[in-house]
Amino acid sequence: MIDSKTILASRTVWANFVGLAALILGFLGFDASALNGGEFLEATAQLIAAASFMASTIFRILATKQILD
Repeated sequence: MIDSKTILASRTVWANFVGLAALILGFLGFDASALNGGEFLEATAQLIAAASFMASTIFRILATKQILD
């Protein structure tokens, strides 16, 4: 029997969603100036994106179940 899970149960998929959201907000010019500390928040968003993509790679390596529709 093949162990399986839905696509939304995958940590890899969620890590990719977080990274993609952070990148999209950056590309759309999310204005963080009202939050005082624009450069810091921009760097934080980039770090979140990088960390989520690294996490997705780790999660993929550790995965033991196949994603089925």
